[in-house]
Amino acid sequence: MEIIDLHGQKEFSSTHHIHKTLTSTPHSEISVVGWEPGQKSPIHCHPTADEIYHVLEGEGLFNDGKRELTLKPGDTVLFAAGEVHTVAALTRMVLYRVQAGPDRHAKALPAWPA
Repeated sequence: MEIIDLHGQKEFSSTHHIHKTLTSTPHSEISVVGWEPGQKSPIHCHPTADEIYHVLEGEGLFNDGKRELTLKPGDTVLFAAGEVHTVAALTRMVLYRVQAGPDRHAKALPAWPA
């Protein structure tokens, strides 16, 4: 059993969002992500990994290219493997992120798929 201090790992930067890995296995990773208002991820996907975000603090826009939703504390979103998406912080935001899959690296895209 592994106990993780989630709130003790929160970190922020004025220039980019900060991923702090809390624990990982060969097939999954759990992290806490700190975002400042206005920070946005590029359009991207994780071809072989699901990505789940749970909003702990703040508000953000979560976009899958078809719709954009504002999520608040207590909300959870799942982007299935290969699903293109972006995340943008409206306020200072803290996310609990779980990625599950053999290769969790992001693949950036120049624009939304047609």
